[in-house]
Amino acid sequence: MMLKYTIQNKAEPGTHALPFYASSEEAVLSTIIIPEAEPQHKIIIEAVLEWENPLLNWDIGELDVRLRRNSTTGPVLQWTQESCYERGIVRLSFEDTGHIPEGHIYCLTVQSVDNRACVTGPVEMSAHVYAPNV
Repeated sequence: MMLKYTIQNKAEPGTHALPFYASSEEAVLSTIIIPEAEPQHKIIIEAVLEWENPLLNWDIGELDVRLRRNSTTGPVLQWTQESCYERGIVRLSFEDTGHIPEGHIYCLTVQSVDNRACVTGPVEMSAHVYAPNV
């Protein structure tokens, strides 16, 4: 397989909406749009984000991070629940294949039921589309 193209979004600490305090409502942190892909193409979605526990009272911070397709109510492709006392780093990776004639939107969402997480950044999300060697 050879790399056809890469799309990347990145937000540094203190830029855009960072820091972002996660709440009990699932919220979109970042998105990647893949315009189209052929059935033989492979798509790898990767995301990395740094976060911290805003309470700092020896209570554990908790953060749910999900990768969804096409909307915040779309299918969950990857999910992790993280916890930390002070700071944490979340890494997600997902491989997708198949015919995508109209494109896909991949949404990175966060949620913290008891408001125990603050995404400080950096937040990086990328998509790598591979085509078969010809």
